[in-house]
Amino acid sequence: MDTEPTAPAGTAPAPTRLPQPLGAAFVARPGPTLARLRETCPVARVQTPAGRPAWLVTRAEDVRAGFMDPRLSLSGGRTPDPTRKRRALDVTLVNYDPPDHTRIRRLATPALTPARVAEHRERIERAAADLLDAAEAARDGGPVELMDAFARPLAFLSLCELFAVREEERAALYAPVARLADKAGCTPRDIEESVARIDAFVRAEMARRAAEPGDDLVSRTLAEWHARGGAGEDEVASLLAMLLLAGYDSTVQAIGMSVVALLEHPEVQQELRDRPDRIPRAVDEFLRWDTPGPFATKRLALDDIRFGDTVVPAGSGVLLSVASANHDPRCHADPETLDPARRSASRHLTFGLGPHYCPGSALARLELTVALTGILTRWPRLTPAVPLTGLTWSGGYLHRRLTALPVQPGGRP
Repeated sequence: MDTEPTAPAGTAPAPTRLPQPLGAAFVARPGPTLARLRETCPVARVQTPAGRPAWLVTRAEDVRAGFMDPRLSLSGGRTPDPTRKRRALDVTLVNYDPPDHTRIRRLATPALTPARVAEHRERIERAAADLLDAAEAARDGGPVELMDAFARPLAFLSLCELFAVREEERAALYAPVARLADKAGCTPRDIEESVARIDAFVRAEMARRAAEPGDDLVSRTLAEWHARGGAGEDEVASLLAMLLLAGYDSTVQAIGMSVVALLEHPEVQQELRDRPDRIPRAVDEFLRWDTPGPFATKRLALDDIRFGDTVVPAGSGVLLSVASANHDPRCHADPETLDPARRSASRHLTFGLGPHYCPGSALARLELTVALTGILTRWPRLTPAVPLTGLTWSGGYLHRRLTALPVQPGGRP
């Protein structure tokens, strides 16, 4: 049974029976629940589907403050033992707080700048065009299932370009990446084998690039590691494995959710089709509008922390709601309008804030820009092939997953 410290004087008393707002209905449509909490109880103590108590923080000002507060810990105040032998993915960046998080993360930062990522644009555009060609050829006038035909392979191929994965290794690598991204239906043995496969792949690539450096993410990360030091080999392997996995499913879902937004707003779809030069700016609005992760990774309060009129006691689990902050009218005027020209859109918190800001944000923006540009310029009358209210959502409250997205492209222009 979970236990929490007694709240100090002046804190809101914990209810004897906690509300449970984060179930299946939340996964399908988190907006209404988050809006109600944001306006009526902006710091709410709830029970998660796993039966654990947690504090939900839902107003943009509080969420931003929480991201920057070192007393909200991802590691629980503990540092993983650097001398213990581990596989890649046994411990990742989400298990570290600064300064350990910083010393590991900085090894990959120079390879993930917008300028560096932009060097891969032409090849990612070619991959997107090839996938759309294949989807068009296969549909025979019928719908396209966009997640399997386009979003998943594009996200994977983009990472292959960044990592310079050899053509003959891509098919074998896709299976473990896909399994670890969506574990539904996987056995423990499937998961164990997938982790082992990713670990073996990353270490083999590290050895290959050490012998023959290239101009890719692995080579650049190794060069930074050799120049700076400050991390163990297992930590570098875990960093690269995390970038591979984190860069996959989140981008897949962001593409799917952005297309759902276009299907819900045909006027925005037409505006961007007429003016594709506006798509790069509109990407931030799509990221604000909907996000696979309604909450940042759960944090532990190392001290009593005040949000507005509420004190969250030390030892409590805290969920910072980026989805709620992205729709907070105190931060974004008329937040329930999808506005591709919104000036405040870049202030969304989908990538986080502060020390844990998503290191792959530049790649995600590039992939979304390429994906939406390709879809809108290729298909002139994109409509849903099933009612949008009937779309299937899986995953959980920390990471929502759109299972499938059947669309009618309407032919080529």
